[in-house]
Amino acid sequence: MTVFGLGGTIAMTASEGGGVVPALSADQLVAAVPGLADSGITVEVQDFRRVPGASLTFDDLEELIEAIRRCLADGVDGVVVTQGTDTIEETAYLLDLSLGRSEPVVVTGAMRNPTLAGADGPANLLAAVQVAASIPARDLGVLVVFADEIHAASRVRKTHSTSGFTFQSPTGGPLGYVVEGRPRIVNRPEARITLPAAGRWRTVEVGLVRVLAGGRWESSSGKATIGSA
Repeated sequence: MTVFGLGGTIAMTASEGGGVVPALSADQLVAAVPGLADSGITVEVQDFRRVPGASLTFDDLEELIEAIRRCLADGVDGVVVTQGTDTIEETAYLLDLSLGRSEPVVVTGAMRNPTLAGADGPANLLAAVQVAASIPARDLGVLVVFADEIHAASRVRKTHSTSGFTFQSPTGGPLGYVVEGRPRIVNRPEARITLPAAGRWRTVEVGLVRVLAGGRWESSSGKATIGSA
């Protein structure tokens, strides 16, 4: 089992300026999870990035995909990715499109940083590791595990800016739950879409048409005028 740490709220600590920054390493995250050492699951870590979720780039994700491929090719049974919640659904879906393996790949994070009472990072990470190490989680595609719920990357959405149950699957519901440390799969996706590696990363031009009722858009100034002019 390999855990890739990318930063985000789950890895944040207090800064000198009074805020919080993603400073905890993947080793520190794993070491802080109660019960993980006694689970019988061997966990290796890769301190991949330490950035907020919104600061992850496509280059970061391309390197992550290649690193996960190498781990799985070397015989790792499962992978967990920890990162900021702002882009968990985007990261998970891109991994799902890019990785066609049977081994579980699970993305998780936290809504409350480790300096706050009720921080949810350790519980989410423990559940993610338990799912990634389980046989029932194989062949489900990339998963998002949060608040003991198991979601398919192709369905999951972040629905709230503060709730610990922010990740939901409106079209189909969760695939399952972690119950007393055991993943229970109750809902399996019927199909999975993956993209070929060749040509995945390319530059495209996208047209942007601005439409507003009863007004006009001035492209030179970047301002909108409402009503007659």
